[in-house]
Amino acid sequence: MPAFPFPAFLRHTRGWRRLAMLTGLGIVGAIGAFALGVLWPEPSLVPPPQQQRLIVRGVTIVDVEDGALVPGRTVVIEHGRIVAVHATVPGDDVGGSQVIDGHGYFAMPALWDMHTHVYAFADLLDLPLHVAFGVTHVRDMMGCPAEHDPFIACADQKRAWTREALAGVRVAPRIVSSASFMAHGPATRRRVREAAWYLDASTPEAARAFVRAFAPTVDEIKVYDGLPADAYRALVDEARRVGRPVVGHRPHAVDGFEAVRHQKSIEHARLLLHETFDGADALRASAGTPAWHEDRRRMVDRHDPAKARALLEAMREAGTWYVPTHLTRWVDGYAEHDDVRRHPTLRYMHPLLRLQWFEDLDALVAADPTPAGRRAHRDFHTKGLELTGQAHRLGVKVLAGTDTLVGGAALHLELEQLVAAGLSTAEVLRAATLHGAAYYGRDHEAGRIAVGHEGDLVLLRADPLQDIRHTTAIAAVVFDGRVFDDLALEAIRAHVAAQARSLTVACKVLWRFVRHPQAY
Repeated sequence: MPAFPFPAFLRHTRGWRRLAMLTGLGIVGAIGAFALGVLWPEPSLVPPPQQQRLIVRGVTIVDVEDGALVPGRTVVIEHGRIVAVHATVPGDDVGGSQVIDGHGYFAMPALWDMHTHVYAFADLLDLPLHVAFGVTHVRDMMGCPAEHDPFIACADQKRAWTREALAGVRVAPRIVSSASFMAHGPATRRRVREAAWYLDASTPEAARAFVRAFAPTVDEIKVYDGLPADAYRALVDEARRVGRPVVGHRPHAVDGFEAVRHQKSIEHARLLLHETFDGADALRASAGTPAWHEDRRRMVDRHDPAKARALLEAMREAGTWYVPTHLTRWVDGYAEHDDVRRHPTLRYMHPLLRLQWFEDLDALVAADPTPAGRRAHRDFHTKGLELTGQAHRLGVKVLAGTDTLVGGAALHLELEQLVAAGLSTAEVLRAATLHGAAYYGRDHEAGRIAVGHEGDLVLLRADPLQDIRHTTAIAAVVFDGRVFDDLALEAIRAHVAAQARSLTVACKVLWRFVRHPQAY
């Protein structure tokens, strides 16, 4: 039998030593290259200077409150605040001011995304992208589980990024509020370094401790699917005691009518379907057991309109805000389609994050890949749109939020979803501007183009009241007195797209991912 043809240099002990040495050098080199990628500084975006006085002349204002166009107006902004709005006349005093010729453009208030997740690497990707798509206010909906978490940004980091944006050293939106890590009951009983003691919210005592641990640093307490009913009641009581609103999912074990009385906001287009079909009581009773099953087909086919109306009226009476994030249910329904998997906005998502997202999509489809199963997800999405339209007509306060990883760009897609739900373009614009400010009690100073309000504007080339898709026809964004013109906006988009392809960014994201405690 002929000898196995080992390379000549491996036929002796010295050859094996060479191989071991080369392999070791290769491993050391790979580790060194990875470490260099983690430590390598990324190019930063420098925002334009703040203008002490900025004048937008001859623009058509989109009045989001009245749903009307007001042509031929001049808007004067000083130090980021609107100090005058008046009819444009020849000879307007523009001395010492930057002037934008607004003739032929439409000015609307900048947008608010009221359901985002800000990760620890958001400064490399998502934060600049929000501004590039006219979003200058975001509400963060999940805080870090422990201080210095490597993957999820903590509240102090988010506030620092906001301060830097306002100081002109970073391109980023205002992160208006930050929620706690999610109170998820028994599912959070894994060890997360020294923080394990407060991540277990599965008993009333633990839920109260959860609130006390997060309340000093966050703005809102977030509840999630797996929180038991008795722990939920203790949590909302403790949150009320320390002055923190409760937001997030309606836990599976909690009656929907109870949840809308206690929560400032309900997220995602599921509550109104989970609680308004003939199996709702049994589904709730099975929460936390293997018997719990979201039968979307039955929820749609056995929907109870009378119970839905009663629940919506309870939401209206309680003043509960509804953030349906229909984009997420659309993704569920079309997870196998190119419309989702090859969407143009994915150019801004890093391949590592995209891979993880595709794995989630694949798992969702694999759970029931039959035509009937996929149709059930699409019908669930469509029914959710219908119920959001009904909610709005009954007076429930609807907000625009995305719950996606592609900052800024996704909000425009959610606006299209809200139009599909039956809201008019004017009502959708209110949901994405004035209602965001009203959620914080700030509609007297933000969310519309009026004297005394923040001067955050988006200049559009087309009328958004005519077609909501015109919100993407952005000519310029004004953020805190800084003018991001068309060239600056395109530079931001190009920068983020390049970051998404960057090997050094890949090293940074991967390093944060492998260090993440995977608490949830």
